[in-house]
Amino acid sequence: METTAQQQANFNFRAVTIADLDTIIKLYQEQKKEKSKLNQHFGLPLLVAELNDKIVGYSYASNSNSNVYQLKTYIDTAFEHYFLQENLIQKSELLLKEKGKNLVHKNLDSSITRLINWLNYSYS
Repeated sequence: METTAQQQANFNFRAVTIADLDTIIKLYQEQKKEKSKLNQHFGLPLLVAELNDKIVGYSYASNSNSNVYQLKTYIDTAFEHYFLQENLIQKSELLLKEKGKNLVHKNLDSSITRLINWLNYSYS
């Protein structure tokens, strides 16, 4: 039987691509238990967690009520016990420190709005 550390090593973490969005939307809707149009709560997807080339979770940046963003995750319920949330948050923080130095509340809000509008239009 594999240990948690061995199982954890099988996960791949990488940046979200446009090709991932269909899977991310399905995962988001499964966890929300609804297939309505996307809204601001969808956030801006950043990283995916994969197991055997299948996306099992992702992290995203979301606006909070203050002028800072929050990092959140959606994980397939079958994989919640693999500490994916902690890994996705840590890796997302590193990504934002490297590439998101200019990520401010206004820019994030605008990016989320544009992404959601595009996705809702594309998937309608």
